[in-house]
Amino acid sequence: MSATPPAKQIFTVGHSNHDMATFLQILSDNFIQVVADVRSAPYSKYVPQFNKREIEKAACDAGFKYVFMGDVIGGKPTNHEFKDANGKVMYGRIALSDNFQQGITRLTKGLQEGWSIALMCAEEDPFKCHRHLLIANELELKRNVPVWHIRSDGTRVRARQYLHGQSAAQLTLF
Repeated sequence: MSATPPAKQIFTVGHSNHDMATFLQILSDNFIQVVADVRSAPYSKYVPQFNKREIEKAACDAGFKYVFMGDVIGGKPTNHEFKDANGKVMYGRIALSDNFQQGITRLTKGLQEGWSIALMCAEEDPFKCHRHLLIANELELKRNVPVWHIRSDGTRVRARQYLHGQSAAQLTLF
């Protein structure tokens, strides 16, 4: 691993069931400066150390910046306009929304300002998460921003090689 992070790329990470020290070390090992929490509901009864207040405090105490973005680029919206008749989330609809596009623009602005950003959600496996299915799809295929998924063992996987040119309209959750 190089001594500094490559510029203008986004990372994603799932907190999974890590303890806080391990999670923060993964961020540090990948030269992350900003944790962008992209969970629609930033709370967990199973891993309460990752509830919004707790992760924000721990991240800031460890020298990271924390920003909540689940309200604009979260993958489980409460608004029914983003769901089909069976209640499945329609990522294509989310991707076209003004809020989502503004959130993505905010991320790319942060990159242009030189920040190293990790999008955090709960799911360890990015291929089962909106970090890959929605956000990486938009960043990689439409904005040409490299996205790297950080796995629980600290390895990185480039999102583009797994997108296969799918559009967000083809992808749903559940």
